[in-house]
Amino acid sequence: MKHRLLFLFFVITFSTYAQKPAIRIFYGFSDAKLLEKEALDGVVSDDVESLFELGAEYQINLKNKFSVVTGLTYTKPKIKNNFLGSYGGIGDESNQYHFIFQDLEVLSISALLEFKFWNYFFLNAGPVLSFELNDPNIEYSQNGIGYHLGFGGQYHFGNFFVFANPYFKQFGTIDFKDETRDHNLNQFGAHIGIGYQF
Repeated sequence: MKHRLLFLFFVITFSTYAQKPAIRIFYGFSDAKLLEKEALDGVVSDDVESLFELGAEYQINLKNKFSVVTGLTYTKPKIKNNFLGSYGGIGDESNQYHFIFQDLEVLSISALLEFKFWNYFFLNAGPVLSFELNDPNIEYSQNGIGYHLGFGGQYHFGNFFVFANPYFKQFGTIDFKDETRDHNLNQFGAHIGIGYQF
């Protein structure tokens, strides 16, 4: 009974303060890196050659310039997987680095708190839950809970609006898998998109 009353209280409180919701879709690009928590000497690291994102978000506007934004984002980085090819003994010049390209696909669910100021700008931050959609046979996972920190601006024309959201995001800060090497995908990027407020 207590749980039902508490749930009812939250629904009433939320609906009292909620204003017109909005939906928004975006394309994202970023400079991304795979960073290891503990750097190991002599170990070859992988590189992110390119990355893009597509996403959709649902924005619930609250009073006092705050919003709750939740959404789904599809992220696809191309990983340059580096490895040392050994063909001879130590000191043999035929020992050299080789690489292959692999695509990693990640679906993430974000839950951000957004604060608007000066009519056109906003700050947003919150946790990001991520899941790998494929297994590119790399020895680290991005499954886990990460975070998003962003700053952006938007401009309304009628019920429609355009927005840009530069951000920093990290996947798998809290890992769901116990991996031998703990790499986190880190992004400095931007989302650019369009939205509609009901």
